[in-house]
Amino acid sequence: MNVSREIAAAAELDRSGFLPLPGESFSGFINRFKLSEESFAAFEQELAEHGSARMFDEFEVTPAERIAPEIMKEAAGKTMALYKFENRRVPGFFLSGKVGALWGGCMIGDPDNGFAVMLLRSEFRNRAKWYVYERQELIAHELCHAMRQSLNDSRLEEYFAYQTSGSFLRRHLGNCFVRELDAILFIFPTLILLGATLTRELSRLYFPLWPFWIFAAIYPLFLLLRNFSGVRAVKKAEKNLKKFGITEVSPVLFRCTFDELKILGKLRNREEFEEYRLRMQEKELRWAIMGIRFFDQKGNTP
Repeated sequence: MNVSREIAAAAELDRSGFLPLPGESFSGFINRFKLSEESFAAFEQELAEHGSARMFDEFEVTPAERIAPEIMKEAAGKTMALYKFENRRVPGFFLSGKVGALWGGCMIGDPDNGFAVMLLRSEFRNRAKWYVYERQELIAHELCHAMRQSLNDSRLEEYFAYQTSGSFLRRHLGNCFVRELDAILFIFPTLILLGATLTRELSRLYFPLWPFWIFAAIYPLFLLLRNFSGVRAVKKAEKNLKKFGITEVSPVLFRCTFDELKILGKLRNREEFEEYRLRMQEKELRWAIMGIRFFDQKGNTP
């Protein structure tokens, strides 16, 4: 872990959006990178030879649907300013088939080998904004997911991705929905409340509605409390890093697991932080990379 040439090579991959797994060695990191390159090459070969490629048995894309490089680069300034990485690997495609009425885009990927593909609604081909979505923000959002998928840590996944947004509400409440089930459990009790209200109004039955209101409020309250707990862990870690004199705070937070953020938030002084980060740099490649990019003045890069 103390071989500076290896760490410098790993740091360059980090800058391009390829993040080590927790506990991953340098050799494991490089082997996974090579595996991801093979996956991308096989994907491109399938596109070239067959005129289309199918991903994860769900989506099929063609070369004509590829997102132009200049559109993909729209997000580079945002991800570099926030988290100090610029996508050089993840390709993007427009989906022209049936998609959800409010669907804007998504990232699909495999954290085991780092393969990821950006998918956008076809309306974005000639428009920088559609409905409530900004193309630049959406691409940057999904590229954050593409990089952080290595951490396999969903607790704050949406929080960091939504920091690319210009909307105050999305930045602060976007992390309420971290699983597909969250949206279902958010809407389902509301539909029951609506059904109960209609039943009482349109029939001769009379029953109190307050239990339905409580039922409808329980899961939204849980989402808000969970979001508050997660954001609080980030803010406490952020406050400490600033107090300890770290200038590149957001890039460091972005590369941490939830458990690491909680530890950072509990450190009492710079000495404790130095002890913790040096210990982490010895056993975690992610932290060794952060050491030369964000902590050590000689290795600190923009």
